[in-house]
Amino acid sequence: MNVAVAWGDRWYDPVVGLLWNPAGSFAPAVRDGTVHLLPQSAWYAFGLLERGRPGDLDRATRVLDAVLNHQYDHPGTPWNGTFARVAEAPEPTDGAREWVDYDPNWRQFIASTFLVILRHHADRIDSVLISRLDCSIDLAVRGEPEGRIQPGYSNIALMHAFVAVEFGSRSGDSGLIGEGERLAAAVVEAFDRCGALDEYNSPTYYGMDLLALAMWRTCAASEMLQRDGLRLEAQLWMDLAMFFHAGMRNVIGPFDRTYGMDMTRYLAMVGLWWIPGFGVGEAPVPDLATDAIVHGHDLLVGPLIARLAGPVPRDAVEFLRRFEGVRALDRPIGVDPSRSASAWLEPDLAFGGQEGEPGRPAAGQFAPATVHWLLPVDTAESFCGVGSVRFFCDDPTSARAGDAMLRIGTTPGSEGPADAWFLVSTGGAVPLSPAMVGPGRWDLPGLTLRVQANGALVAVEPFGDDLLVGFRAGPGGHRFTLRRVGDA
Repeated sequence: MNVAVAWGDRWYDPVVGLLWNPAGSFAPAVRDGTVHLLPQSAWYAFGLLERGRPGDLDRATRVLDAVLNHQYDHPGTPWNGTFARVAEAPEPTDGAREWVDYDPNWRQFIASTFLVILRHHADRIDSVLISRLDCSIDLAVRGEPEGRIQPGYSNIALMHAFVAVEFGSRSGDSGLIGEGERLAAAVVEAFDRCGALDEYNSPTYYGMDLLALAMWRTCAASEMLQRDGLRLEAQLWMDLAMFFHAGMRNVIGPFDRTYGMDMTRYLAMVGLWWIPGFGVGEAPVPDLATDAIVHGHDLLVGPLIARLAGPVPRDAVEFLRRFEGVRALDRPIGVDPSRSASAWLEPDLAFGGQEGEPGRPAAGQFAPATVHWLLPVDTAESFCGVGSVRFFCDDPTSARAGDAMLRIGTTPGSEGPADAWFLVSTGGAVPLSPAMVGPGRWDLPGLTLRVQANGALVAVEPFGDDLLVGFRAGPGGHRFTLRRVGDA
């Protein structure tokens, strides 16, 4: 908790009362220290109230005032009740684009934080600020457009259900309580079909899922949310543990949503959940003492995690602390459409695959075909990091991992098959060279892969410290099989 608040101290702007964007957070799209952050500043305010040093209460009050000043009160617009994407963003006008000109989810991120502040620190802040926080939450929850949040939008649905129930109870509005409990019941029903959240195996958003479920468990004024929050939280930990490779210190793929491939080189929020139970030394996070942390703005949620974290299920702990042996995973993760996730884990190698969802390309945050492996250990280090291979294609992609191999297939569109690309990375820890990659054999640092393809290798290009490997397919789309050389 103190590490996160101290990180926030470094980026606090006393002139504006908000946090600058920390080093590494949005690079290269946004330069460090050029915009002021809203949800992260609210998290920082909670951390200040938790730390309670001289001056922290005054600063927290200043931060909360500044966040409140950036909420939109524009009835009848899709952005009513949300907050500016960053403090420097102009107010949306007619024709404003979701995610570009405004972020609708800031309602849930910020209102849920306000409610936890009111639950734990209302006795320390003045009545005027309490009234402003209540009015802000009211605007956020009532400004949410009807039908925007579906049960499958896991992290936002979990948060909105909590906000509606808790604020409904706080304000005496039984209608809001009912709205929140209905959404919560729909999320739970969807989860129970397969024992999985629809935003499956997402190292950042699992962090928010665990946080929202902890809010259900500890803060919600609803026995239903308390009970289901406890149960879903435990089940999510168990599923997370099965896809966690303790020797690699990483959740391995496939990923419905991911911002990176190596949790020791970028901050995936779920890694912070190790800290309350296991300590920083065992957490799958990058060095938190460095000046720049990739995706480091999520570190500011640490005080909320420290306050709300409960015990990790005992059956999950063994998998989270040590690699428990070779295992094959194959489990349903969706019903409509039918989807499944599979993985193969060895001591130094893991394959991940997802199949079944039609029309979804391997692009953006979706990574349906992945490889992780342990890099060669430097003599001065016990852990050099992991290498990774991630598949990209603009055509719908399915993959299956098992029996020490990964199979990938694509379905071409009406204009014929798109090229396919593999991004090979060692995070810069070990140099990569185009000479390492051939049509059927890739001699990577610490791993040699046999790659069978039905199309031609057409490009091997440096991409920063990484390699981009391109293939052109025949009329039927791409078909790949990846195995380690030496495996049957």
